[in-house]
Amino acid sequence: MVRLSKIIFFFVFSLLASQANAKNPPPGTGTSDVPANILIMLDNSGSMSSKLYSSVQIYYPLDVATDSAGNVYVLEYYNNRILVFDSSGNYKRAFGGYGNNCSRWRFARQFVIYNDVIYIADTYGGAVKSLTLTGQCKDIWFAGGQYPHAIAANSNYIFVGHPRNAISILDHRLNQRTNRSIDTNYLSYSWGMSINPAGNKLAIADYNKNHVVEFSISGDQLTYAQKTSSTYSSGNGYYRRPTDTGYDSSGNIYALDLYNHRIQKKNSSLAYQAKTGSYSTSSGFRYPYGMHIDGSDNIYVTDFYNFAVRKYNTSLSETATYGGGGGTRLDAAKKVIKKIVSNTDLTSGANFGLMEWGSTMSHRTRIRVKISDTGAQEVYNDVDKITASGGTNLNNALNRARDYFTSGQVANWNLSCSMNYLIVISDGYWSSHSSVLLIADILNNSNNIKTFAVGFALGGANNNYKTLAEKGGTTSPLYASNETELLAKLTDAIKQAISGRLTFTTPAVMSDVQKGDFVYQSTFEYEKNKQWKGSLKKYKLNSNGSFGAVQWDAADKLNDKSASSRKIWTAGISSTGTNNFTTTNRDELKPLLFPSQSPTDTQVENLINFIRGVDVYDQDADNNKTESIHKLADIYHSNLIVVGPPEGSTTSSNSLNFDKTDTAYRINNNYQNFKNDNKNRTELIYAGANNGILHAIKTSDGEELWGFIPPILHNNFERIPSAKANSTNPIYGVDGSPVVKDIYFDDTPNDNVNNPRWRTVLVSGLGAGGNGIFALDVTDINNPKQLFAIKNDPTNKVVTHWDNDGFKNEFGYASGGIDANIDYRKLGETWSTPRIIRIKVSGIDKWVAVFGAGYNGTVNPDVGSAVFVMDLEDEGRLLKKIEIEDQANVMRNYVFGTVSNNTQTEFNLSNYGLQSYNTSCCKLRLSGHGDLGYRFTGDLNGDTMRNIKLIFDQAPPGRTNFTVSLVNKTDIVNSIPADISLVTANGTDKANYNGAIAYVADLEGKVTKINLTDKGTLYDKTTLFNAQSTSDNGRYIYTRPNITINNDNNLWLYFGTGNTQKLQEQSSNIQNRLYGIKDTNFPNFTSVSPGDISRCKTAPNCPGSSDLGWYVNLQNAQKLTAEPTVDKNRVYFPIYEPTKSANACNTGKAILTGYDTKCGNSVLNVNMGTGVLSKVVVQGDNLYVGIAGEANKNISGFTSSENLITGKSEAKGTGKVQIEAWREIF
Repeated sequence: MVRLSKIIFFFVFSLLASQANAKNPPPGTGTSDVPANILIMLDNSGSMSSKLYSSVQIYYPLDVATDSAGNVYVLEYYNNRILVFDSSGNYKRAFGGYGNNCSRWRFARQFVIYNDVIYIADTYGGAVKSLTLTGQCKDIWFAGGQYPHAIAANSNYIFVGHPRNAISILDHRLNQRTNRSIDTNYLSYSWGMSINPAGNKLAIADYNKNHVVEFSISGDQLTYAQKTSSTYSSGNGYYRRPTDTGYDSSGNIYALDLYNHRIQKKNSSLAYQAKTGSYSTSSGFRYPYGMHIDGSDNIYVTDFYNFAVRKYNTSLSETATYGGGGGTRLDAAKKVIKKIVSNTDLTSGANFGLMEWGSTMSHRTRIRVKISDTGAQEVYNDVDKITASGGTNLNNALNRARDYFTSGQVANWNLSCSMNYLIVISDGYWSSHSSVLLIADILNNSNNIKTFAVGFALGGANNNYKTLAEKGGTTSPLYASNETELLAKLTDAIKQAISGRLTFTTPAVMSDVQKGDFVYQSTFEYEKNKQWKGSLKKYKLNSNGSFGAVQWDAADKLNDKSASSRKIWTAGISSTGTNNFTTTNRDELKPLLFPSQSPTDTQVENLINFIRGVDVYDQDADNNKTESIHKLADIYHSNLIVVGPPEGSTTSSNSLNFDKTDTAYRINNNYQNFKNDNKNRTELIYAGANNGILHAIKTSDGEELWGFIPPILHNNFERIPSAKANSTNPIYGVDGSPVVKDIYFDDTPNDNVNNPRWRTVLVSGLGAGGNGIFALDVTDINNPKQLFAIKNDPTNKVVTHWDNDGFKNEFGYASGGIDANIDYRKLGETWSTPRIIRIKVSGIDKWVAVFGAGYNGTVNPDVGSAVFVMDLEDEGRLLKKIEIEDQANVMRNYVFGTVSNNTQTEFNLSNYGLQSYNTSCCKLRLSGHGDLGYRFTGDLNGDTMRNIKLIFDQAPPGRTNFTVSLVNKTDIVNSIPADISLVTANGTDKANYNGAIAYVADLEGKVTKINLTDKGTLYDKTTLFNAQSTSDNGRYIYTRPNITINNDNNLWLYFGTGNTQKLQEQSSNIQNRLYGIKDTNFPNFTSVSPGDISRCKTAPNCPGSSDLGWYVNLQNAQKLTAEPTVDKNRVYFPIYEPTKSANACNTGKAILTGYDTKCGNSVLNVNMGTGVLSKVVVQGDNLYVGIAGEANKNISGFTSSENLITGKSEAKGTGKVQIEAWREIF
C-alpha cells in the first residue's frame, strides 16, 4: 500500500454566465481570492412572529406508544422507522427502515409496546415482529399471506387484526396460538385495536363498518360484548372511518374518527361523553390515525398530515405537541441563517454581514453585523437576538444598506472584480414600492450591488418580489413556504453570488503516487451548473522521474461502460450485494435520497439513474435523456491509494523497540498465512469522488470493479437536481482521503464468539462532504462489506450510527446527554484524515482510528475542537473523546446556577452582574451547558448591548452552574481540520513504546501533544506551543506538522499559519509565521507549560539547547498554503502572497521557501509564478510541486511543464521520522 501526495495544477478555461454553483474551485487564482460581500437583510416586522408550518422531525406519523420510562415512540409510515422522544419531547434516537428482515418493515400500520418489547404489525411485509426498545430483532411470525394491520397485547397473548374478519392470537415469542374468525356483523376490517389495563377487554376500530366493537378476553378466547352504531356520520357518537382505540384507567373508551378529524370519548358502555378536534393545519387534526393511552392516562394521537403527535388528558385538553409547526417565521429564518453561515462551502467564498429591518426607527432598521472576514461567526452569534414587531419599510432599509457600502465600511466592495449582494428576506408587503424599485435600480447599476428578493411564507407569488429582483439585477424572485425551502433558496442565492466571481481558469487537482514504474494522477475540469468531470490516469514513469506514456484513463473506461452494467452499492437498505443502488430498490431509497421532500417515483428513479451515469437531466441540452454522461466526478481533496496483495513486513530486525512494532505483532499473529492466502489479490486503486462514490478501479486496465455510496451521504443527493433546465448542482461527496491497513480483530462482533482474524480495512472521512466517517472490509475485493458508518448532525443534534449489518440507529442529544461510546457530538466536517494504529487499552492490543474532530468554519463552537480515538474492533464506537481546549481571551466571567427542580428557561444576566457590553470589541460565550440549545438576546443601541438575557431551548437541569464569558471579538472559534501527526515504533527506534505520541495542531494556533502509549497515563495531553493566534493576525493552522529527528537527536515539528480559506485576506494586522520547534521530552510524555516565540530564535540566530526552536515572520500578509515537507536537513514551505489591496483582483504570488531544519536559516526563496502552490513531493532526489495558476518561465533551479514544476533536491543528511499514516512497509 502506497500513500499518494497531492499536486494542484490548472487548465485554462473560459467560464460562461454566472449561475448557481454547488461548490467552489480552490482559492488563490485571481478573483476567487476576493470574497463576495453579502449582507443578509432580515425582516423583523410583526408578521414574522406568525406561526409557521415548517420542516419538522416527525414525518407522516401513523401510530404511537410509550415504554415504562415514559419515552414516546412514533411510527413514521413512509420512512418505515420509529422515532423515540423522551417524556419532555426531546428527540433521542430512531431505528428501522424499509425491508423484509426482522429489524425492518414495509409500511407497517400499527405497533404496541408491552413489558418494554415492541410488537409491530408489518403490514406489507406480511409478518409480526418483536424488537427491543433500540430496534434489535427478537422474533418474527409470518402471517401466511395475510396483511397484519392492528395489534394489541396483554400478559398472555399478542392479538393481531387484519383487513378482514379474523384475529390471529400469538404468544409473546410470536408462536401462533390460534386464528379466530369473527362474525362479519361485528368485524370486517381491524384498522386499530387496544386492550384495557386489566387485560380482559379488546376494543377494535373497524374501518369498513364505521364502528367500534368490543370483545371480552378469556385466555385465547374472544366473545362479542358490544359495539357502537355503524352509521357513517359526523354526529356525536358516530364515525367516518374509525382508525384506533384506547382505554383509560376508568374503563372509558376513546376512538379516532379519521374523516371527522377528531377523537371521541365514550364510557365503558360506549355511550358518548365528549369529543375534540376538527380539520385544521394547526390546532386540530389532519387525519388522526393512531393513538395510545399510557399508565398515567395521557392520551397520545398521531396527526398524520400535520406531522405531529398531540398529547391530551382525559378531559380532552391538549397538553403538549411533538413535532408540528410550533415555531414562528422569524424562528425558522434565524435557524436557516445560522445553517448558512455554518456552511464552510459558502463562507469560504463570501464575507457576511447582517441587517435587521422593519420600521424606520433606528433600533429596528440597522446593521447588526458588519461585513468582514469574521462576519459569519458574528452573524451566528447575533441573529438570535432579533425580535419581531412593528412595520415594514424596505425603502428606508435599502437606503441604509447603500450608505453602509458606499461609506467605505465594506472592504473591496468597489473593485472591478467585486461581487456585492443584498439578500432581502421578508414575509409580506412593504410600503412605497416605487421608491424601493428606484433605490434597487441605483444599487444595481450605479453601485454594483445586486439584490435578491426572498419571499418567505407568502402563500404564493408576489409581484413586488418579482419587480424587486428584476430591478435588483438578480432577474427572478425566490419563494419559500417553510424552513427547508428557505434553506435551499438562500443557499442557491449565495451560490450565485459566489459563482459570479469565478471568471478566471478551470482548476484540476492531481494526486500522484509512484508504484513500481508507474504513476497515477487524478485531474478534473470545472463546469458551471454541471457535475465536474474527473480523470484518473496511469502513466509510465521514466527513469529520470518525468512522465511517460499514458497507460489508461479510468474516466474513458467508465464512459465506455453502460450505466446498467456498473456495480454500485450502498449500505443501510435491506438489499445487499455490490449492485443494490438501482431503481429496483426505489422504494427503500426514496426516503433516504429525499429526506426533506416527497418526490414522485419518477424523480427518485431519475436521481438513481443519474448517479449511475444516465443524462436524465439533459445536461448537454440535446433532448436525449437516455444517453450516458461523464461518469467519473472530480477527485478533489481525496488522496488516492493503491492496494494489492497484503505486503506488511514479517521480517525481524535488531532494533531495540522491535517488539513494539507492527512487524512483531504480525509475526505473533500469523500474518504470513494471511499474506499467503491473499497473494493473488487483484491490485486496486481506491478513489473518493464528489458524486458520492468511492471507486474501486483495477490498476491493470483502469476498469471500475465497483463503486460504494456511504449511507452517510444519502441525503446529499437531493441537492443535485436543479430547477434550471439542462443543469445540475455539483456536490461534495467522498471528499476525504481513505486510509487502508491490515488489522487483526473479530470482524463479527455480534455472534458472541471471539474469533479474530486478519482483515484489510478501509476508513475514510468525507472532507467537505459532511460530518461523517465510514469503514469497509475490502479483504475480498469482490465481496466488500461495510463495517460501520457514523454521522453527526449538529443542527438537529443527532448522531447516526450504521452497524456492519447496515442497521441504522439515531441518538438525539438535544437534551444534553448521549451514550459515551457514541459521543460524536463534536464531529465537524471530517477534513482530518483518520490514522489507523494499534494501542494498548488495559494491557490489551486494540486497533483504533485517530483523527481530529474536523472543521467548523470558525463559526460553530459546538463542533471541531476534539480528538477522537475510535474503536475499529467495535463498529466505530468511541473509546475516547479528548477535548482540545478552546482558549478564549476572557475579559470577565459571570457565573450563576439553577435551583433544584428547575423549570426556568430564561435568565436575565443583569441579575448576575452583566449590565451591558460593547459589541464592537466583545462577544459572549457560554460554558457548562453541554448540548442544551440556547441563545442570547438583548437590546442593541449603537454598539452597546443591554437588557441581555440567556434563553435555553428547554429548562436546564437543577443544581447546574453556568458561566457566561465576555470574550474578545477576535477570539477564534477552535476546531481541528488538520491531519494528526502520529509517531509509533514503526517510524523511529526512539519510540520504545506501544501505541503512539500524537501531535495535534488546531485553528487557534496551538500544538497539543497527546499520550496514546502504554507509558504514563493513556490520553494525557499537554500544550507544547501557542502561536498566540487571533482572527486579526490570521494565524490559523490548517495543515498538520511535519516531523523529523535531527542530528541533535531531538524530535522537531515544522508547521506554519495562514487562513487558507481567505487567501486574499490582508491588513496591517496579518502576521503569519513559520515554525520549527523541538520536543526535547520525546519519546517520553511530560506535561509542560506552553511555549511561544519568546522561547524561540529567528535567523540569523540559531536556537540553543535551552531554546524551544525557531520562527520566521512572513511579510506582506503571506500565508502557508500546504503542509510543510521535510527533506533531510531542509524543510519546504509553500507560500502565497496576496496582491496589494489596490490590485486585489490580480492573482498573488506563489513562493516556495526552504529553511535549514535546525536553525531556520533561509536556503530557498523562489517566486514560482502566480497562484497557489501544493505541498512539495520528494521522490528520490526529485522535487515536485504543482501550481494552481501560472508558473513562471525560466525558474532558477527548476523546470516547469504547464502547471507542474520539478527540481533537484540539494538536501543533505538522513534526518527523518516516518509519520504514521497507512503505509505498512516501514
